[in-house]
Amino acid sequence: MIKHEKNFPYWWDIKDSLAAPENTALPSEVDLAVVGGGFAGMSAALTAAEAGLSVILFDEGQPGRAASTRNGGICSGHLRIPHSVLAKEFGLENADSVYGEAAIAREDLASFITQHDIQCDYRQAGHFTGALSPADFDSMKREISALQAIPGIDVSLVEAHELTSEIQTDRFYGGTLRRDMAGYHPGKFFSALLKIVLKAGVQIEANTEVQEIASLGGGVKCLITARGAVRAQKVIVATNAYTGRKPSFGHFLRRRLVPVQSCIMVTERLGTARVKSLMPGLRLYGNTAKLSCYFRPTPDGTRILLGARSFDRLIPSDKSIHYLRRMLAAMFPSLSDVAVDYCWLGNVAFNRTYLPTIFDKDDITYVGGYGGSGTVWARWLGKKAAQTALGQTNAPSIFSQLYDGKPPPQIPFYDGEPWFLPFVNARYAVQDKLNSLKFGSRKTRN
Repeated sequence: MIKHEKNFPYWWDIKDSLAAPENTALPSEVDLAVVGGGFAGMSAALTAAEAGLSVILFDEGQPGRAASTRNGGICSGHLRIPHSVLAKEFGLENADSVYGEAAIAREDLASFITQHDIQCDYRQAGHFTGALSPADFDSMKREISALQAIPGIDVSLVEAHELTSEIQTDRFYGGTLRRDMAGYHPGKFFSALLKIVLKAGVQIEANTEVQEIASLGGGVKCLITARGAVRAQKVIVATNAYTGRKPSFGHFLRRRLVPVQSCIMVTERLGTARVKSLMPGLRLYGNTAKLSCYFRPTPDGTRILLGARSFDRLIPSDKSIHYLRRMLAAMFPSLSDVAVDYCWLGNVAFNRTYLPTIFDKDDITYVGGYGGSGTVWARWLGKKAAQTALGQTNAPSIFSQLYDGKPPPQIPFYDGEPWFLPFVNARYAVQDKLNSLKFGSRKTRN
């Protein structure tokens, strides 16, 4: 086994508490029940509580210990569908609205952090995406003018000869820089969010799995747990990539959401000077590979975090760690022998539209499918889900309108176990390998 010190997220290694309070007696009835204690569920609960509703939130484990604190801390609001593709399918106005809502969601997150004075190392560092081939860079050129016309988006091209000011690698043929994107410490953010939600009066019940949601008529639901049942006038389900296959109420959602596992590592302490020599802008980074990776300096600037797809189920394996280290070394050969101090796994979720989704089904509001960008989308769409459930429709999300409020289509022959992912990943890996052999680094090409 490759030596690494800690099999838990770097973000958990803080003085701030991430633990929910001890459970209390369940109420007989509430205005709103939320299932799922991540960013989306917490945001939905807070929005409703601030509107004066009685709210209970259930989580089958500890709130925030799933995707919310198992990510890379990159606040991008990234969208998997290019603007040009959205414009072709839905029209230019809707494509602009989708990308415009991402900008609004990012600004809303920044405002929330400022409003509550949350000390979570939030910094608008900018996000650089490197093009791994000339064709990828040409695609970036074709997209950029439409994005530059959307309020709130600050994007520019970085030509090959300008790369050294952004990153010290020969791997890229250019890239895009999004100055409107930020990074933060998700553990510190969630710890503060938990306190804010509790102060607002939300009752949080950790380690309490909702086994079933029964209809009582008139839109009223009964949430059944091993500890008792609670009637709720409204219900929001925000379980996303951790919906699981056990609770029967999740059957409808899990046939439409695919959990995709990521593996993330954090290097040993390298020191601020060495990190800055490799990443002069100290930004957040990604690339155009089919099996893309994301990387960034840790907020204190002393280490490098890198995440990509996983080969595991429960804990990081040698295979996954070797894979991540190879990716890091391909980018920065001087780090080929770097030690790994932290390594962990986490799930993200996709649906067939590759866009975030918010919809109602049988008087339950569902939200999910953030495509690996939940630090922005989950909190924003949790807020929108609560507004939808409360009937506050003056500013609905574009994602509740694109498909006329319909849920994403179900995936054939699928019930929550993504048996097809190894085949998809293998195909993408072959495509990336062929692309690498064809183009390699700019130094090799030159």
